[in-house]
Amino acid sequence: MKILDYKQAVALDDCNQTEQAVLLCYFHNKCTDEQVFDMKGIQELFSDAGYSKINSSRVKKNLLGKNQMRIPKGMKTSLEFVPTVYQELNQKYASLWEDTDTITSNSELIDENKFGGKRQYLTRLIRQINHSYIHNCYDAAAVLMRRLFEVLLVLSYQNIGIDNEIKDPSGKGYIMLEGIVSNAKNNQTLKLSRIKNEFDSFRMVGNFSAHNITYTAGKKDIDDIKLNYRVMLEELFNKAGLIV
Repeated sequence: MKILDYKQAVALDDCNQTEQAVLLCYFHNKCTDEQVFDMKGIQELFSDAGYSKINSSRVKKNLLGKNQMRIPKGMKTSLEFVPTVYQELNQKYASLWEDTDTITSNSELIDENKFGGKRQYLTRLIRQINHSYIHNCYDAAAVLMRRLFEVLLVLSYQNIGIDNEIKDPSGKGYIMLEGIVSNAKNNQTLKLSRIKNEFDSFRMVGNFSAHNITYTAGKKDIDDIKLNYRVMLEELFNKAGLIV
């Protein structure tokens, strides 16, 4: 969280100076875990946020008088949040620091060094697959593997300039994966290797996880196809012009 983003998120410019002091101290706390503040530090927070110099004595008096902060035991020149105030701040603003973007993965199933970094959405799919696999979420991994397979097939058709062959009747979208696979197996322009004979297994493992109400995938279901899936990735990444 950057200070400019924080200012906008909490509407800091619309707050009075006491409220700004509270919110800036909260920002500093979330960024550093520091829980005790002094007026020199608070003045620096105002400066870092692009505000003019404050009257430190008046701001401190207001923070104490309005029960926003208190003096820590044995630290007469310092301030800390009143616990209920800090709880209220957390309820309102802690979500600003929640990471909803990072996916922890390390090539557990698909080599991120080789296949990642080509297009952002593909990299995120690959990381989601790896994350799901290592955390025993095999149905999730299977569905995502099916999706990556489908995306790469479409990208391959697009790169070669024959994607009209798999367009749906509206001409705006694409036919179902089963139809794309059927076309790909016999497409003389696409010229796939023998790995095309395994395409239905990639499709079906995802289909079972997505649509069969009593089926749950296990590690072996993924492991049984991962070598051929790796070969497929190599070929379709090349066909799609993503690696040379």
